[in-house]
Amino acid sequence: MENYQMPKLFHRFIAGFFMGVAEITPGISGATIAGLFNVYKGFISFLNSINPIKLNSGIKLFFKEIDINFIAPLLIGMSISIYLSAFAIDYLMSTYLFFFKLFLSFVMVIAVIKNCFFDQSFKESISYLLTFTFGIFIALIIALSIIQLDFNNFVLLLISGLLAFTAFLLPGISGSLVMVILGVYESIIVSIKELDFYSLMPFILGIGISFLIVPKQILNQFKNNEVQTKVFFSGLIFGSVPAVWVHLN
Repeated sequence: MENYQMPKLFHRFIAGFFMGVAEITPGISGATIAGLFNVYKGFISFLNSINPIKLNSGIKLFFKEIDINFIAPLLIGMSISIYLSAFAIDYLMSTYLFFFKLFLSFVMVIAVIKNCFFDQSFKESISYLLTFTFGIFIALIIALSIIQLDFNNFVLLLISGLLAFTAFLLPGISGSLVMVILGVYESIIVSIKELDFYSLMPFILGIGISFLIVPKQILNQFKNNEVQTKVFFSGLIFGSVPAVWVHLN
């Protein structure tokens, strides 16, 4: 039994590690990485199962729904990789910013090609093409906006945490790219690197709000129309390529 369980625990740890790396790297979707490691649905189901509202049914039933063997190695891997990656990304941005942007742009385009253009249903349906184009349009409006908002106060940092975690849960769009667009990415990286939880608190609170609201909606949406949702967010990520060059300094 131990020989069977250990590879599964290691697989989940590695999945969590690469999810963390992806999520802290603009342009790479942590949810997409979760899908590649076949842990995405389990991760979303876990988030949905630990909603505090379910405590009304009793604490034993609440904890019974949580698969510790699944989620513990995943979260440990994510936590370690996010902390270590903060140092690597801070170094890359300060030393090789141009090549870092070039790498991110390349990864984003490759992800879109994989998500859409190798999918036969995308090629055959004009509605998917329109959805993809609409995603590009929305992303370009955000990425090239001349309006600069101050996301360094408590309320707007909270909003950025909410949006970033929501994006993290959606395959095809990067939560850290949302942070780049909103102008908080570099400050969040520094706070993670320095373990400055006081500065991170409003961002973490925003994540918590998204965590309570979004997972169930994602599960419902994916059950109803998974392909359409992926195509839309692939359009978003493709249209967000200019944001890497405009907002990441």
